[in-house]
Amino acid sequence: MPPSEAVTSPPRAARSGPTRATPVLLLALAGALLAARVTLGIVEQVRPVERADRVEWREPAAGEAEARDGGRLLLYFFTRDGEPGCRQISREVFADPRGAERIQRQFVPVRVLDLAREDGHNPPDVARLEQEYGVTEFPTLVVALPGHERFEKHAGYEGALAATQFISGAPVRLVMGGRRGRSMRDSLPAGPGEGAATGR
Repeated sequence: MPPSEAVTSPPRAARSGPTRATPVLLLALAGALLAARVTLGIVEQVRPVERADRVEWREPAAGEAEARDGGRLLLYFFTRDGEPGCRQISREVFADPRGAERIQRQFVPVRVLDLAREDGHNPPDVARLEQEYGVTEFPTLVVALPGHERFEKHAGYEGALAATQFISGAPVRLVMGGRRGRSMRDSLPAGPGEGAATGR
C-alpha cells in the first residue's frame, strides 16, 4: 500500500482534569441536599404546613335549614381564629380528602366562628348555639338532629384519632338515646379520685 493511502486513526483526545473530582463533587452535593432536608423537617415540626380544609362548611342558618329539610344530622364545628387546637383539627382532620367526604355524606357541616374576642360579642346565631350546647372551649364538635334535645359533644382537641372516632360514633350514640347534652368525655371512665363527668 503506498504511503499516501495509509489509514491513519484520529488522535486521541487528551483527558482533562482529575477523574476523582466528579465523585467528590457529587458527595458534597448529596451532603448539602441531606442537610437542607433535615433543616426543612425541623422547620415543619416547629411550624407545620397548613393544609386546606376540604369540608364545605355552611353558615348556621343555612345549614340548619338544609338539615331540617333533608332530615339530616348536623355537625357543628365551634371554632375561634388563632386557637392552636382549631388550626390542628382543620389541618389534621378536615383537610383529609376521605375524611371530608365522609363528613359531607353523613352530616350537614356547620362552622360556628366565635368572634367574642375580636368584636366583644358574637352574632345572634353564634351566641344562641354556644349557649344551647354549652360551648366554652375551642374547638368543640357537636352532632345534633334539628328539633331534638339530645346531642353529642366533644370539647377540645386531643388528636386526629379521638376527633375521628367521635365523628364516626356520634350518630349511633345519638340514635341509641341517652340524656340531653351527653359529651364524649362522659363515656370515659373516671380517673382515680375523680367523680363521674357530667354533660353540659
